[in-house]
Amino acid sequence: MNSTQKLAWILLSSALFGIVSFVYVGSTWALGRMPPRPLGQIAAGCVAFGAVAFFALTVFLVATRQSRAEPEADERDKMIRAKAATASFLGSWILMVAVLLTLGLTLGQTGLIPVYLVTVILMGVAMVTMLVYGVAILVQYRRGRG
Repeated sequence: MNSTQKLAWILLSSALFGIVSFVYVGSTWALGRMPPRPLGQIAAGCVAFGAVAFFALTVFLVATRQSRAEPEADERDKMIRAKAATASFLGSWILMVAVLLTLGLTLGQTGLIPVYLVTVILMGVAMVTMLVYGVAILVQYRRGRG
C-alpha cells in the first residue's frame, strides 16, 4: 500500500468518524437533551478514545513505508490524485449548489437561517468532499488504471 492509498483510507475513516460524530451531535439537538447518563458518558469516552487512536494510527501509517527504495509517488499516483481531486471538487460543488438552491427555493430570497446551520452545511460538504476523494482514489487503484 503506497502513501496515496494510505491517505485515501485515512480520509475515508476520518469522514466516517465525522459522520458518526455528526449524527450523535445531531441526535442530541433533535432530542433536545443529552442521552441518558451512562450512554452519554460512554459515548463521550468512545469519541475521545477514537480520536486519540485515530491520530496515532494516522501518524503510524504516514510515517511508515513499505520499502525505502520505493518512491513517494510516481506519475500514476499523481494522475490518480488529480482525477480524485477533480471528482471531489465537482461533487462538493454539486452538493453545495443543490443545498443552496433548496434553501433558496424553500425560504425565498428574504428567508433567514441560523448561523449553526451554515456551519453544519459547510462541515457536511467538507465530509462529503473527503469521502469522494478517498473513494475515487481507491476505485482507481482497484481498477488498476490511472
